[in-house]
Amino acid sequence: MTLGIFDHPTRPHMRRHGPLGYDPYSGYKPWLRDEFHFRCVYCLERERWYPDRAASFSADHVIPQSEDPTRICDYTNLVYACTRCNSIKRHLRLIDPTAFAVGYHIRLGVDALFVGLTPEGGDVIDNLRLNKNPALQERKKALTVQNLYAGAPENEHAKALYLDVFGYPDDLPDLTVLKPPGENSQPHNAFTCYFLRRMKASLSEVY
Repeated sequence: MTLGIFDHPTRPHMRRHGPLGYDPYSGYKPWLRDEFHFRCVYCLERERWYPDRAASFSADHVIPQSEDPTRICDYTNLVYACTRCNSIKRHLRLIDPTAFAVGYHIRLGVDALFVGLTPEGGDVIDNLRLNKNPALQERKKALTVQNLYAGAPENEHAKALYLDVFGYPDDLPDLTVLKPPGENSQPHNAFTCYFLRRMKASLSEVY
């Protein structure tokens, strides 16, 4: 099944990377960008939708720092989130997308509104204000661009706008040149990063 741009995954995220040893944990950011497809795991907004791109995204702790300080720099406790969701979430403990299929808890409904399918999904929507502006406004804008292109795929202006909104970031991280301070439990997967896929001309124009 092909997921839409605002369809959460229907299976738990299986980590592709395993860097270790970064302290502070911000050192993991290039890995998290590639790991989570350059978008927020909660609202699904993308780096390209922000004027300062990746600067508006950060590492979020699944188990909050205050709850378990020993996992502050643990890659397996980190996900990629926009700074808006991250700052609102703060010390809350919400669905772990690496343990649960968020798509079974949240779906996109009418008028670009997210619908909670479970109490856990409702908590994510309510606590992160996903059905309020600016999150709702950004979803509507993205869906409008998608519909515009779908209705006029031969229109060069519609196509250019579509590629700009849904294309990959320009500054894809080359994970093969990064050397984690500790070991990397999945070193070979660095060679599957999106940067190398673009270099090999095997990366799609949009995602």
